[in-house]
Amino acid sequence: MSECTATDPGEETLEVALRALAARLGKTPTVVDMHERGDFHPETYVERFGSWEAALEAADLDPGEIGSKQYTDYELLGELQRLAEELGRSPTRYDLDEHGEYSYKTYQNRFGSWNDAKTEAMLETEKIPEERLLHELRRLAKDVDGIPRVTDMAEDGAYGHVTYYRRFGSWMEALEKADLLE
Repeated sequence: MSECTATDPGEETLEVALRALAARLGKTPTVVDMHERGDFHPETYVERFGSWEAALEAADLDPGEIGSKQYTDYELLGELQRLAEELGRSPTRYDLDEHGEYSYKTYQNRFGSWNDAKTEAMLETEKIPEERLLHELRRLAKDVDGIPRVTDMAEDGAYGHVTYYRRFGSWMEALEKADLLE
């Protein structure tokens, strides 16, 4: 394990490190995974969030997938193609929740974003207009009564935070473009 030198990492730092480990592993990490390959000691997460499961949920990972089989890209993409054939169109993440075999978070963790998963499966993707992304940031700012954090978007936003990083270069750049920073 490569222990980070920061004495008291913030929640967002811990969440990002947890999502990064999930992406590297292609699955929701266990305490053992974090201990062996993570950037922080698992106890840091338990101390900060109250439990390992609470830390996973804060990082927008599915605790129910711990210990589940690690699916191959072939299996995941095949399921997307099966669903597209069944629906007669490119599936949405809501279609996946209703009719799919794997969770949306599994695809997001494995491929980085929902659109990246659909691209890998050779399915049509939606390019979200910039103004719609900015509108969602402004809506979220009203809901949280302040400047929204990445975790706010993960919990209550309509789009993945990765979409904002890719489109604007960083979360801060997106906030600035939405006129949410002074």
